[in-house]
Amino acid sequence: MEFSIHTSELTKGLYRAQGIVEKKTAMPILSNVLFEATKDGKVSITATDLEVGMTGEHPAEVTSEGSITISARHLYDIVRSLPKGTVTIKKMPNNWAEVRSGSIEFKMMGMAAEDFQSLPNFAKAKLFVADRVQLKEMIDKTSYAVSSDETRYNLNGAFLEKVENKHFRMVATDGHRLSMLDAKLVEDVEKAEFAEGVIIPRKGLMEMKRLLESEESECEMGLDGNNLVFKMAAVTVVMRLLDGQFPEYRHVVPEEQKIIIKVDRKQLLDSLRRISILSSDRTLGVKLILSKESLLVTTSNPDLGEAKESLKVDYDGEEITVGFNARYLMDALASIDKDHVDFCLEDDLSPGVLRPAGEDRYTCVVMPMRI
Repeated sequence: MEFSIHTSELTKGLYRAQGIVEKKTAMPILSNVLFEATKDGKVSITATDLEVGMTGEHPAEVTSEGSITISARHLYDIVRSLPKGTVTIKKMPNNWAEVRSGSIEFKMMGMAAEDFQSLPNFAKAKLFVADRVQLKEMIDKTSYAVSSDETRYNLNGAFLEKVENKHFRMVATDGHRLSMLDAKLVEDVEKAEFAEGVIIPRKGLMEMKRLLESEESECEMGLDGNNLVFKMAAVTVVMRLLDGQFPEYRHVVPEEQKIIIKVDRKQLLDSLRRISILSSDRTLGVKLILSKESLLVTTSNPDLGEAKESLKVDYDGEEITVGFNARYLMDALASIDKDHVDFCLEDDLSPGVLRPAGEDRYTCVVMPMRI
């Protein structure tokens, strides 16, 4: 195998692979990328961790066909250090690879392509065109709430399902907070085969997001058995869906809230950032005290001191004091792109609900905490 490719094209393919390949693994080949050169002037670069896989086609000048796997990280570092131009990769005996650019030459130990775990055959997947802007927004506004607790496997991803009004809904929760967004992801929702909701793993979500941010072409997605297939430009991502039942999230979102106050999103976000500086490092607990025309943000830490800030709000009811994790509130506020939010409360033991002012398609729920 031998091919020549522009450094920018190779860098792009290897950069995409960095989020997939395993850095520390009992299977060294999972730290490698698979190169496959074909006579039609294309080279495919494939990476997998056995749960999420990605393959992309790149234009190249192919001298001879073949395949080899090479360390993804080290080759990426090498190619990034090369001057702009053409780089040639040639397979040598015993799975060694020669990397040349002008007078620069590297020889790297590779591994046999036959030992590389091939991606599932997604040729029969029924794909549909998805709105890339809506899909990116869904991931942006929900992925922060995905759980990182490996013992709660069914929460380690975002739930995607069809809902009424020809919309899709993406939901993520870690048990302490929840983020939910409805969007018109497809023009004809009936063509999207999602009989039931699916749980998309966090790693797969992040790779989809990276592609959506770097490419502006049409994107397609669909199911193939227990895998989700996502295609964009000349890149295909295949991810194994998470098994298990996603929690009945509708029970977490209060149907009605007794108190709805409209607050300046940036003002509240800045206040929480300031006040939480003195909160406990472990819980980041702050109190919100709602009283007549005032929302008091306060915290007290026996090791550091106390802080408080009063914000003016339109409220004329009874005083309510609720404790929250400041980080959870800040993440929710940061994900909203409107100037004002509707902050909804029921009592001192009920969740706080945040929505863009006057909208109901995006909902953030934060569970209260005792302080």
